[in-house]
Amino acid sequence: MPGFELLILIALIVIALSLLFSFIPVGLWISALAAGVRVGIFTLVAMRLRRVPPAKIINPLIRAT
Repeated sequence: MPGFELLILIALIVIALSLLFSFIPVGLWISALAAGVRVGIFTLVAMRLRRVPPAKIINPLIRAT
């Protein structure tokens, strides 16, 4: 039984990480950090929740710097 519980725990962690990364545009965040644009990861998540495409806001900021 302990092996089965470990398998379920690993599956739940993988599902949670998948959901997390579907809301957080990690590549865009890294690009913004590399360009010196100060944007928080939670700001990008808030944009997604508000149905604002983060790339349409962040990419012009990256080009402007």
